[in-house]
Amino acid sequence: MAGKLHGIFGRIRRGVRQRRYKVIADVAGIETLDGFILDLGGGPASFFAAMFPNPSQVILVDIDYKKAVLARKNQPQTHIVVGDAEYLPFADSAVRFTVSNSVIEHVNNPNEMVSEVRRVSRGYFLQTPNGAFPVETHSFIPIPFYNHIPIRGIKKLLCALFRANFDYISTVRYLSENRLGQLFPDAAIIYEKMLGLKKSFYVYLADKNEAH
Repeated sequence: MAGKLHGIFGRIRRGVRQRRYKVIADVAGIETLDGFILDLGGGPASFFAAMFPNPSQVILVDIDYKKAVLARKNQPQTHIVVGDAEYLPFADSAVRFTVSNSVIEHVNNPNEMVSEVRRVSRGYFLQTPNGAFPVETHSFIPIPFYNHIPIRGIKKLLCALFRANFDYISTVRYLSENRLGQLFPDAAIIYEKMLGLKKSFYVYLADKNEAH
């Protein structure tokens, strides 16, 4: 049963990621951009690095050395850097565009990450899950109503049932739409929807030199 559920949700996840990549390509015209594209926190399973047509343009940054090694194995043409999103080792405006998927809700200081993204890149696209969505999406098999359960012990039992990492999910600190607007005052915010509900927020700026 668990194997069938993994297969079903795996197909759903692949479809979501393909649609998300299309949004990134559309809002930024990213496939025609020159210069480096920063894949921030992509890790070894980065769908962006896998789908981008010119991987030699991509600099994938991950804080975990082991994940960076796996990323190198999975994406040998991509530039791999071990680094912290809060302290990026790049000069101002060094990259043409930054892409970040489901990372900002994990960092200790989102203000620092935002400051670094805005400093090193001319444009950016960040996705982060909506904490009000009725399904927890950080587990491979989404857990229904997880974020609305007040009892820690029940959450641990659900993670065990769905074979999810309780410690990992517990580190998630969701950002509201209002908070994202404060962090990215020049950016647009749109939504990734599922079943008519806001599943994730997309925050993007095509080029800060064109922002008003």
